[in-house]
Amino acid sequence: MDDANQGLAALLSRARARDAVAAEALVSAFYGVVMAVVERRRPRSVDAEDIAQEVFLKMFQRLDDFRGGPRELEAWLRRTAFRTCLDHHRYHRSRPEVRWADLSEDERAALNALGRGDTDFSPAERAGGRELVDLLLSHLSAKERLLIEMINLENRAMAEVKELTGWSEINIRVRVYRARRKLRRVLTALMEDHEFAEPEP
Repeated sequence: MDDANQGLAALLSRARARDAVAAEALVSAFYGVVMAVVERRRPRSVDAEDIAQEVFLKMFQRLDDFRGGPRELEAWLRRTAFRTCLDHHRYHRSRPEVRWADLSEDERAALNALGRGDTDFSPAERAGGRELVDLLLSHLSAKERLLIEMINLENRAMAEVKELTGWSEINIRVRVYRARRKLRRVLTALMEDHEFAEPEP
């Protein structure tokens, strides 16, 4: 074990013994690890700091039962941060019916471009495309949304997704397949709700 891990192991041992200074140092040591997950995975309406505090509270609640070292604790914290964000997505989840009339001007521009098969998007179409992606993702379950974000939007490796979620590869692939089918259905319904306008001369 290197010096850094030895120091973290000592902090972990002291924190189990209710050493408040060690507990604070332990939070500082793993704060960046937790926030890196939370900032990417949280619902935009929830403050990242609040979720991070929940994660560390869970850590201290289970510290007496934890038998691993610093590396195992880091992996556990990453999974716990992910699952805490998942819980918040479930709580804040909404599935409004998507209708053309409810779209913003930029979202309509993006969908028109998509319907025409354009690949060279204007700034307004790119902005609308980002808004449209968020709208479509709101129709997925919390687990499906986070998987689509990691695999399709961020191009994360399967090994990393498995490590972060704690799910098997077949479980992940099945969820992603179902999520993509849902997205296709929602997008198809939206496109059928509007006869795409041709660009004005």
